[in-house]
Amino acid sequence: MRHLLSLSDAIDRVVAAVGSAAAWLFVANTVVICFDVVTRKFGFQLPGLGSTRLQELEWHFHTALFALWLGLTYIRNGHVRIDIFTSRLSPRANVAMEIFGCLAFALPFVLLLALNGWDFFARSWSQNEYSDAPTGLPARYAIKFVLFAGIVLLFASVVSVLIRKVDELRRGAPARD
Repeated sequence: MRHLLSLSDAIDRVVAAVGSAAAWLFVANTVVICFDVVTRKFGFQLPGLGSTRLQELEWHFHTALFALWLGLTYIRNGHVRIDIFTSRLSPRANVAMEIFGCLAFALPFVLLLALNGWDFFARSWSQNEYSDAPTGLPARYAIKFVLFAGIVLLFASVVSVLIRKVDELRRGAPARD
């Protein structure tokens, strides 16, 4: 079990590093939004950097933020839960419920997303997909790959949490943070 907990620690470090790096996209997205609003307000736009490209860049940054924070949110237990079902359960039953949820719902769902996400990216890559807008961003496949990468990170996060919960159930003590 010690080796699995080491694997869980490694997954957590990678997911946290990616999430921390992706956090800077929030700042970048804020700058892009402000720049877009100001340039549209005053009717000034840089050549090759029109409002369409800026708006597409905004949703690319937003998608990257969402995708790359999913796994970190799950590891840090920041995701939405329906506590009405688990509030009356013992801590041991809550751990068992989490393990069941990981095995029955989270892992199969995220695996299905990953398989389809890879096809989604690969098709876009093979077609050299770009924006539908004439003045939009090129390389639409790039954001599709980021979405796929976020799903892979979420899958790894679920595996990490599952390892910790199995250890917690086995030891009968709360998992370490």
